[in-house]
Amino acid sequence: MIYIYIKIQHLRDSLSITLVFKAEEGLSGYYLHFHFRILYIKRGPESEKDLPGVMSFACLVCLRKRLFVLPLITAIWIIVSFFITYAIAVSYGHVEPDFPYISHTARDSPERCVFGQLINIGAVMLGMNVIVRYWYLKEVFRQKKFADDVVWWQKFNIAGALIGIVSALGISMVANFQTDAQKALHYVGAGLAFGLGTVYCFVQTRLSWKLKSNNIGNRYIAIAQLINSIALTVLLVTFGISKILFKLKEKEHGFSESRVMFRGVYLLSTISEWFLASAILTFALTYTWDFRYVEMESPKILLKLPNRTDTNQNGGTEMTTQQV
Repeated sequence: MIYIYIKIQHLRDSLSITLVFKAEEGLSGYYLHFHFRILYIKRGPESEKDLPGVMSFACLVCLRKRLFVLPLITAIWIIVSFFITYAIAVSYGHVEPDFPYISHTARDSPERCVFGQLINIGAVMLGMNVIVRYWYLKEVFRQKKFADDVVWWQKFNIAGALIGIVSALGISMVANFQTDAQKALHYVGAGLAFGLGTVYCFVQTRLSWKLKSNNIGNRYIAIAQLINSIALTVLLVTFGISKILFKLKEKEHGFSESRVMFRGVYLLSTISEWFLASAILTFALTYTWDFRYVEMESPKILLKLPNRTDTNQNGGTEMTTQQV
């Protein structure tokens, strides 16, 4: 039995979102329960006016005055997505309950459909974090005139943003191309997600240390990003080596036998993959501090409407331009 309960309560000074996921397998007596709750409270005379609506948690524009919430929502969304698909796969008996590969929890239906949808949304959220981080650094470089070459650092910022966007695209590829159906594209996506994701974290760490050296930002955040990036590198190397070793054994003995015969290598590979994915999300959480100082204005558009009362000398219709 699979049971999903979602409750959204919008009060005068608070917004509560509750998600309960429950999977049961009666024959084996295996139960998995998951409960998740977000409570946002804003106090003060302007609380009712500034209270975000429900769609604020899904739209970057609606979060423009609360961008510090974006990294938190992103991390929670992707972690919850992992556990939801894991629970569905285990409840249907498609994977073993003790640390399967993340991609193996999305090989069969219906969990692969759920995984693809949820992770695609998560990839877009990660891309939003990359863009906001780029805007933040761009504005810092514009306002604070460093002694050295600001232009070079801005180019470095652009390069980091491009790497981050490609890494987010890799996460989407992992979700859309399952390991059994499109193995080559799946591995390309994993390489972009984990490999370029690690490079992106080091680029952002270097930028954070640059800000710290100019008395901008929080030095503890920069230290946390450095530790996170080093941990990412260790996990990436561990996962890559153990994955290759297990694949070599899998070719000789098959997946089921290799999983039993070389249990240590298998668990080292799967556990390092879970921690590797989590480490990328914890790095995104470090943006929460800087995003507190960022507000995004609503997008402006130019609306060109034909003026039917005025005609030009050639008999054509004049176009008026209005800024909205």
